[in-house]
Amino acid sequence: MTIDPAACADRSAEAGVSAAPAPCLGTLPHSAKDIVRSLVGSAIAEVERELIVETLRRTRGNRTRAASMLGISIRTLRNKIREYQASGVAVTQPARRDASAAVPRVACG
Repeated sequence: MTIDPAACADRSAEAGVSAAPAPCLGTLPHSAKDIVRSLVGSAIAEVERELIVETLRRTRGNRTRAASMLGISIRTLRNKIREYQASGVAVTQPARRDASAAVPRVACG
């Protein structure tokens, strides 16, 4: 397995946001085979849910970034989040922007 280090880079630092960096398979203390072996016996839906919930936590609820990291569409991610919330799973919500930091909209006329 080859890991592209650029794909693992934490882009939040580039945007001036400090978030916990998501681990990349190349930086984990265990091999990918060890991780897969530890998941044997788990339902795929359960593993998928935990992966999505943890990715959202690490991106501080940034759904666009989480979807990109997971390799799924934002629509798929939104549908999964709705499904999880309906079943009572806590999902990290995006940070709300401070109203004073919002860029005012100017009407064109």
